[in-house]
Amino acid sequence: MTTVAPRSVDPEVDAVRHHYEVSNDFYRLLLGPTMMYSGGYWEQGEDLVATLDEAQERKLDVFAALAGAQGARRVLDIGCGWGTMLNRLTTVHGVEEAVGLTLSRTQEAFIAGLDNPRITTRVESWADHATDDKYDAAFCINALEHFVSSNLPPRERTKRYRFFFGQVYKALNPGAKFVLHTMTAEAQPMNRELLADLKFLQRSEFEGMHIPHLHELTAAAEGQFEIVEIVNERESFAMACRAWLKRLAADRATAVALEGEEVVARFERYLDIFAYTLEDKFFNNFRVTIARRG
Repeated sequence: MTTVAPRSVDPEVDAVRHHYEVSNDFYRLLLGPTMMYSGGYWEQGEDLVATLDEAQERKLDVFAALAGAQGARRVLDIGCGWGTMLNRLTTVHGVEEAVGLTLSRTQEAFIAGLDNPRITTRVESWADHATDDKYDAAFCINALEHFVSSNLPPRERTKRYRFFFGQVYKALNPGAKFVLHTMTAEAQPMNRELLADLKFLQRSEFEGMHIPHLHELTAAAEGQFEIVEIVNERESFAMACRAWLKRLAADRATAVALEGEEVVARFERYLDIFAYTLEDKFFNNFRVTIARRG
């Protein structure tokens, strides 16, 4: 496994690290052995917690198939988390080299512990990533929500998203597919509880995070990518949040011993907010498959 030293990163790096540089032991307690931090694919009647790992692996296998990544020479994962997709691509799907981008030093350390020579991890912003050796497929699994600041006006946000898709476009071979998993927001009436919870998300847990509208993303990708498929998977993400809350409740004393009451309470609140806002259809979680134009 290769690790590349940090380069310049976005100003939002501290906000990202506030959430993602909680200890790996805490995240393992929360997420389970797969260390996958997004919605899973459960089958009818399965227990959320008991089959959490299988649900996550099913999802990754579907994503690999959608991207045409089986046997690929080189694949990119933007916001790669703890390297779960990178590891599965190289150990199950025959990918020769999987490159992951993360701003979290603790995530990079975890990936290094996988001791997988086919994985290259870069502690680097997507905005700084450049390569002459193009990729055959790319993924971004519930990381885009951190890439554009909520403090920007709408027109500037669209420009930033277009820059993001432009970076992905330049990194991919012609015709290569990009699978994006991202939350989006629906225009819904606000009440006092929801407003307070959204303020908590944006000001305390994920400072400056912008949950995009789908039209912002489609406008930003236009001309560079062809849309292959868009699927709303809000239920699968809500189910994952409920599973993580159950795992946390089952071993809360250990979680508090690892990170303290304040951190555990933060995670309990934010996971509950995400779960109910997805269930109430305030947020979506879209799986978007697009192909790079020639």
